[in-house]
Amino acid sequence: MDIETSGAIRLFFPNPSLALVYFEALANALDASATDVSIDIDVQAYDKPDTLKITVTDNGDGFTEENFDRFKTLLKPRDKFHKGIGRLVFLNYFDRVEVVSTRDKWQRKFVFKEGFDGNAPLQEIEQAQDAKTTLTFTGFTGARVKSYDDLKPDAIKPLLIEQFLPTLDARKRDDKAFKISISLKTIESNAQKEFFPHEVAITPDELPSMTKITIQDDSLDAFSTIDMHYHVEPVSGKGSLLIAFSIDGRTIPVSLISPSSFPAGYLGVFLFESEMFHSNADSSRQKLVLPEGLPVASLYRVLRREVGKVLADKIPQITEKNKKVKETFEEKFPHLLGYFEDDTVGLIERDDALDVAQQRFFQAQKQVLQCEMLTDAAYEKSLELSSRTLTEYILYREKIIGRMKAMTADNAEADIHNLIVPRFKEFSQDTLSSEIYQNNAWLLDDKFMVFRTILSEKSMNVVINAIRLDDESVGDTGRPDIAMIFSANPSDAAPVDVVVVEIKKKTDEEKDNFYAVNQLLDRAVKLVAYCPNIQRVWYYAIMNINDATAIRLRQFKWTPFFSKGKVYYQEFETPHPDGRIVPTPTFVVSFDAIVADAERRNHTFLEILRNGMKKYAEQQTVDSAGEQE
Repeated sequence: MDIETSGAIRLFFPNPSLALVYFEALANALDASATDVSIDIDVQAYDKPDTLKITVTDNGDGFTEENFDRFKTLLKPRDKFHKGIGRLVFLNYFDRVEVVSTRDKWQRKFVFKEGFDGNAPLQEIEQAQDAKTTLTFTGFTGARVKSYDDLKPDAIKPLLIEQFLPTLDARKRDDKAFKISISLKTIESNAQKEFFPHEVAITPDELPSMTKITIQDDSLDAFSTIDMHYHVEPVSGKGSLLIAFSIDGRTIPVSLISPSSFPAGYLGVFLFESEMFHSNADSSRQKLVLPEGLPVASLYRVLRREVGKVLADKIPQITEKNKKVKETFEEKFPHLLGYFEDDTVGLIERDDALDVAQQRFFQAQKQVLQCEMLTDAAYEKSLELSSRTLTEYILYREKIIGRMKAMTADNAEADIHNLIVPRFKEFSQDTLSSEIYQNNAWLLDDKFMVFRTILSEKSMNVVINAIRLDDESVGDTGRPDIAMIFSANPSDAAPVDVVVVEIKKKTDEEKDNFYAVNQLLDRAVKLVAYCPNIQRVWYYAIMNINDATAIRLRQFKWTPFFSKGKVYYQEFETPHPDGRIVPTPTFVVSFDAIVADAERRNHTFLEILRNGMKKYAEQQTVDSAGEQE
């Protein structure tokens, strides 16, 4: 054979493996109508690849003149279903293959190796013999055998069944007996790797009983049909799933659904056969080459649909689990309702489903944003998308509330500070949309969402130092933990409101708690004096309000607010140096009250938006059904 074999192997078999040797040898035997095939693997030890010998024996037609002529001539297949190059893979792993083929009173012997010249005439023998062809592989070319599974009969058996299931199943349906034996001989066993001498066999009884349905879809081909052979049953252990094209008696697996979409504890087999697929495998038989004009997306859509029908029928738990997942989506991701895939096959894979829905949402947003003119339809779509975006934001707020609820006495005051509003961060109206996920002043009151913080760390320090009380220590470690949020730039002349949030260390001492409340009023005087353009000061003191502190607050005319926690309010009048009065509404709030009130407000928004998203999704379903009709 006048060809540079290694180059041809790389060309025709881009992803070779030792399993391809078994595949090609068995394919040749089955093509020769063999009914009894044995694959004998002999190796001294797993880590001694130089001792590896594989012998494949079958009772097929053998190397007749016609068969041998095709073998010695590369790219001369028997018919359009064969490639005429499979034997090249032998030389990717072995230096030589000794072939002895006997039938009746003739015999052919030759050694297939690099530079094989095709000279192997028939020889007459004295006594007639049954048909028998033996291929002996020696001279393993690899430095090592990559995996124990490449040599273990238990691992090779399912690979052979998967690869040749169409051919073997056809023989089973025709009541044609066959036996494929796989054996391992080794001197040095490895119990830990379950590597020891043993033998397994493939017979008709080993194959699943397949059911056939015929698929016809005009979107693919007006005349051609696709036969789907399938088998689904519960099994012990993890189970397995095979979805493949049946092409010329062999399989080419296809990823129609994610492995995680198939429930554990089941065996599933789906084979698709059609005239459209025949002889359309690539040279290595690892990929389907679709005929021109047959769209891959449409084909996969049809096949996924049919697989989904069978799985839903044979495995009821899929429907039950998917219902729960959809309920979770509805609860946690209402802004994506209507964008989740309706034609899910098997179990819904949560992360994949979310990714798809999110991408669809982004695409819809992009289409609206790229409109040069808003038509009535585009306008309605923009309103829907705006509602979805708002829903997404409310869901984010729910996460912030959950984070705040999870805080304990071990959390530093700075953690609470940064959760409400990041320290030394500036917000502005121009960047409101991008910064809205950082400004969580809504935890106190939604009206503070549009306020901005001080401009820089330097200026923040200046302001805080200016309002420091005389008995407070100097330096960062002694600085009171204060969040300041301004309605506008305090450096400008325009009047501003300022929200001051002071987080007090937890204490059950009534005296310390009430002293902290009095500090607020002293600090308000200093703040008004430092920033003459302040027109109102909103003060929030977050502290542990025990019963004694609550009683004292009531004695001093603090008004309790309805809340699941404790909230007390009083409006004070802070004198300005110019003589006017600056209103100073002041709140003393327990930590759990902030959480409870924010949660209640946010939940109301969420329920309104969630109901709106349900209506959008239901309308989309109705519209889609109408279009299909």
